[in-house]
Amino acid sequence: MSPRALMSRADMMRAAAVVAVVLAAVVAVAWQFVEPAPPHQVVIATGSASGAYHAVAQHYAEHFKEAGLELVVRETAGSLENYRLLGTPDSGVDVAIVQGGTAPAEKEKRRELVALASLYLEPVWVFYRGEPGLERPGQLAGKRIAVGAEGSGVRALALELLAAGGATGEKSGTTLVNMGGDKAVEALREGSVDAAVFVMGPTAHFLAELLATPGVQLMNFEQAHSYARRFRYLSPVTLHRGALDLARDLPEREVQLVAPAAVLVARKDVHPAVVALLTEAAVQTHRGGDLLSEPGTFPNSLLTELPVNEQARYYLTHGPDFLRRVLPFWLAALIHRFVVLIIPLFMVLLPLLRLTPPVYRWSIRSRIYRWYARLRVIDERLRGSLDAEQVRKDLLLLEQLEHEIGGVKVPLSYMDEFYDLRLHVGYIRNRLEERLTTLPDSPRVTAA
Repeated sequence: MSPRALMSRADMMRAAAVVAVVLAAVVAVAWQFVEPAPPHQVVIATGSASGAYHAVAQHYAEHFKEAGLELVVRETAGSLENYRLLGTPDSGVDVAIVQGGTAPAEKEKRRELVALASLYLEPVWVFYRGEPGLERPGQLAGKRIAVGAEGSGVRALALELLAAGGATGEKSGTTLVNMGGDKAVEALREGSVDAAVFVMGPTAHFLAELLATPGVQLMNFEQAHSYARRFRYLSPVTLHRGALDLARDLPEREVQLVAPAAVLVARKDVHPAVVALLTEAAVQTHRGGDLLSEPGTFPNSLLTELPVNEQARYYLTHGPDFLRRVLPFWLAALIHRFVVLIIPLFMVLLPLLRLTPPVYRWSIRSRIYRWYARLRVIDERLRGSLDAEQVRKDLLLLEQLEHEIGGVKVPLSYMDEFYDLRLHVGYIRNRLEERLTTLPDSPRVTAA
């Protein structure tokens, strides 16, 4: 390998070493801000195994499985327990489906939670025994009312609505029975309770059967809009005639109802990749609409009592980002993790690349200066008294210097300095040869 190639490679290695050191320092600093990889397992709290939340979560679990993650569906007593589990760090629960209107009142507990999306509307169904005509919750005063199981969102909402309507209180004579679901349906049919409150979607299996049961009526919320104004998590909805069963014409008339939304909530520290995947699963599951909403209405960022996660809000408004549209989940998540590294690396690498040519030219100029320094030493000796032996040594040094100079590739912008150096080397050589001829008994010596 030629000396020129050796020097060029050495310059390249030095430049590469500098770049590597700088980049390593940048990576070490930026690494502190790289978020961890998404967890392989996420736990979602729902409700009873026979409930709608549990079924919805199973659909989400299939979406997670396709992405290579596991969504564990945990059965619970309902929304209140779900919030309790989310507020307990060692519970293992990361996310939950809850009923609107059941968020904890304490600001400290809410501060650690975020909403990801409102999923669909769940009307409040108040069935009662007797003749048609009841249109306000206050008209249930003095009756035995099944208000949902202890710890359920149904019970919390039923108590709030009944209290607002004046159906509860010391002088009301109302008996509240902690019972919900199929047990409440059976109790209403048997007559052991006078009324029952349910909160569920319109596809629940027993709604049409209750409407068809002799002596059981569905309350029309005459004050639906007023209740929605009073309780912002509620929406007034209209159940059209025949919506539950066209063949049996159930219900037999339009019914006004109020409805909270089922909401997907999570701990504030949930991994961003999990947020994206949950929001994506919600969109795929609920975008088709139902008996109460048009396609594309849900999921959305409305009807929530908690602040909405900004990443989820962006997804609901604009859809998945470019990486998620063109790449599988794991690869998009990996790139999102390291974007905090890519940007500073790019910002550092670009100036380094731009500085490489001037740095290289500076290295050439510094080498020229070093050659001039060696040449100056010989020139200073010429000004003094030299013997023939020292002159011969200096000529050999000049020969080595010329050989070294000839093996270096110099940028065109510095060729003038390069050729000036070679001229000066020749000038010093001539002076040394002239000095050698003047020394006694010294034949003329010319370096090869």
